[in-house]
Amino acid sequence: MANHILQIVYPCLPESPFPALDPDFDKPSYSSDAAAGGEDRISALPDDLLRNIFSRLRVKDAGRAAATSPRWRDIWRSTPCALEDRHLIRRVDLEDGIDWSALAAAVSRVLVAHPGPFRWVHLTWNFMGSQEEALAKWLRLFAAKGVENLVLVNRPWPLDVALPASILRCSALRRLYIGVWHFPDTSRRTVPPRGPDVFPHLQELGICHTIMDERDLDYLLACSPQLKILSFNVSYGFPSRLEISSRSLCCMLLWFSMAEELAMVHTPRLQRLIIYTPGEGQTLRVKIGHAPQLTVLGYLETAAHVLEIGNTVITAGVPNVSPHTMLPSVKVLALKVNFAVTSEVKTMLRFLRCFPQVETLHVMSDDSEEENEEENHDGNTAAEASAELSKFWQEVDPIECVEAHVKKVVLFQFSSGANELEFLKLVLERGLMMENAVVVLAGSKDAANAAATLGKLQSLASTAKLAAERCALEILARPRGSWTYRRASDLSVSDPFPG
Repeated sequence: MANHILQIVYPCLPESPFPALDPDFDKPSYSSDAAAGGEDRISALPDDLLRNIFSRLRVKDAGRAAATSPRWRDIWRSTPCALEDRHLIRRVDLEDGIDWSALAAAVSRVLVAHPGPFRWVHLTWNFMGSQEEALAKWLRLFAAKGVENLVLVNRPWPLDVALPASILRCSALRRLYIGVWHFPDTSRRTVPPRGPDVFPHLQELGICHTIMDERDLDYLLACSPQLKILSFNVSYGFPSRLEISSRSLCCMLLWFSMAEELAMVHTPRLQRLIIYTPGEGQTLRVKIGHAPQLTVLGYLETAAHVLEIGNTVITAGVPNVSPHTMLPSVKVLALKVNFAVTSEVKTMLRFLRCFPQVETLHVMSDDSEEENEEENHDGNTAAEASAELSKFWQEVDPIECVEAHVKKVVLFQFSSGANELEFLKLVLERGLMMENAVVVLAGSKDAANAAATLGKLQSLASTAKLAAERCALEILARPRGSWTYRRASDLSVSDPFPG
């Protein structure tokens, strides 16, 4: 289980500025030309250029180079340092087993030897369950030496190692990712007073598989006046309710995480809300209060998510939506629905009416409609069932976003079930602004099923009366681009969803 946790957590961490380790990374790779018997041209370079070179070296290589001369040692000490504990592990350690105490001691030596600042500290290999004294020392040094980017992941087990409250004194932080900890109790008098001076520069915060209380989250938000990106990754219900109020927050992610409620209470600058909890099966109430700039939203799941806008819960049975239950700012919307379940289809249609100005619509099929056939149509014949289904879709009331704004629709994991085909037909025949319909087929080892799906789509394309003549239908075996945490959290990507 521990390895499974780390396999999900690691891809959510900020990308390292260093390349992947070389198989021979424990061998010395830097020596002066003079020591090798040649002319030392590197030492003739000006200090500024040498600092630039040192800033690009892994800490082990930088330390070796600094040891060759007093000048280079001074250059290293005057260059902002980047430290990753993986660079301090020798190949023989990986083969014979890591000495955790020795690794912690190596990290401590670097932190003591370099005066700072540390532009990047990435510690994910240390087993902190037995290194409490070293951890406390590191956090004091982080605070004293101005660490700006910190990734601190305990290598489980145990899962409830206490994170010292001195993490809250690292006021220079701009990015912080913590993983597999028990967050300090912010109600104690030993923590810094609640307020913007705790993390005045923090812009990105990732909470990964960490136990914390609701009051701790409230404290963090109140102490981070510049926070732009907040994520809960692989969390397991601590806290169970996430109430978010932040004047600066632009992006909120709930990634592989279990919670009972996510409430965007007051987020006037929120642009992106990403919820990705595949296979959890737990009901999540998604409450959107004040988020006037929300542009990207998804995946909303018709089976697992209860959507509440303002004070109104959006379900298939509620009356027609009103201006109070609409979010016209949303331009990119992603939904997840099991098309074989009528109630989910109706909920999907109700959700769509809440976002009247969506321009790009992603709809992921939860499962194959053929494998999850729920209804028997009260014993009706196949022809009668087909007629009943067709009538249902013909009587669907107008959906403003589909008919007047959607330019692109992506149907993901498409298996050509009856409701899937009818929905695609509805979009094609009503979408006056449609420019591109992309169908990404569900993976199938059965060549006959794949051929049948393709045949149904080709038949639909030839018989549908397109509302927009310029609309193109694309059929893909796999999506363009990948669906990753880093893509989902990248605000420079206008549409983070696959397809």
